[in-house]
Amino acid sequence: MNPIAKYFLSRAAILAVVAIPLMFFLNVLNALAIGLLVSMVIGFTVLRRQQLAMIDHIDAGAKRRHEEKQRLRAELAGDDA
Repeated sequence: MNPIAKYFLSRAAILAVVAIPLMFFLNVLNALAIGLLVSMVIGFTVLRRQQLAMIDHIDAGAKRRHEEKQRLRAELAGDDA
């Protein structure tokens, strides 16, 4: 599974686990706001490994695109590289 999707789904699951029970005691917007704050804190601590995998995935894609752009520029300039 894509690390970005995995991280997003994990954060959404934490938000749901926190916010849904709070909706019985608070209005929906307050419950979602509290759930979002709690999911941020939990996400920074518990999901650290997934966050690093997501960052590595994004960096690899950016590096690949940069190398492809350099290769295309070299071809347009007439270099043999």
